[in-house]
Amino acid sequence: MQPTVLKKIVFGVFGAILLSGCANVMDENSFFTDQIPNTGILETKPQNYPEGFGVDFETDSIVSLDEHPNFKYDLKELAWRIQDPVTGVAGGRPVVFLWGNTTTVTKAMALNVSEFAGIELGAEGFAVFKYVTRAMEDSLKADGKLPINPNDTVLYPWKNGYELMSEATLTSAFQVLLIGDKVVKLAEADSPVWLIRTSDGNYFKWQHIERQGGGHVPIRWYRFKSYEMD
Repeated sequence: MQPTVLKKIVFGVFGAILLSGCANVMDENSFFTDQIPNTGILETKPQNYPEGFGVDFETDSIVSLDEHPNFKYDLKELAWRIQDPVTGVAGGRPVVFLWGNTTTVTKAMALNVSEFAGIELGAEGFAVFKYVTRAMEDSLKADGKLPINPNDTVLYPWKNGYELMSEATLTSAFQVLLIGDKVVKLAEADSPVWLIRTSDGNYFKWQHIERQGGGHVPIRWYRFKSYEMD
């Protein structure tokens, strides 16, 4: 990916305009989007795509990480195929990773703007989120480093195509991830809107359209455009 150099932002022009659906006001460090999102499908069926799919927002590319393991994604989603040795429940457990983490120099960062700014969930919230404020930028965070190694076959041996790992262990590990994921199914109406800053320093809004099982996960995203001085 080639980094995009943002030019100077016009200061103070929109400082008094309220952000619709958000308690914050636009400030001198705001960006604008004209609301034409990109969409795509992430495949997360663990028996077919154990490494999941990655998306590069800069180039609007989505690829299988099993086929392209060196692909530099901004965000990837996969599902671990586990069987809880305590409860016996088996199935795929979805998870979302950003590029890099708090221990790496290069990393993507994210913020749940539905929580942070009171922006609506679902498609309505995605449409309403048109501006990035300085407060949002200052609140972006990177993923923490995952505290488990799911490929550790000593701790988590495979049996009948599943890793023997408790759901509690996996769910606890997910807590260090910004987006991570806490649910298997997610309806569009319940999906939060996220602000993502890529490792190249560009800003995108991103959202699950839904996740209802089957491994096909539709998503939408759009790059914020900066106001530029002549």
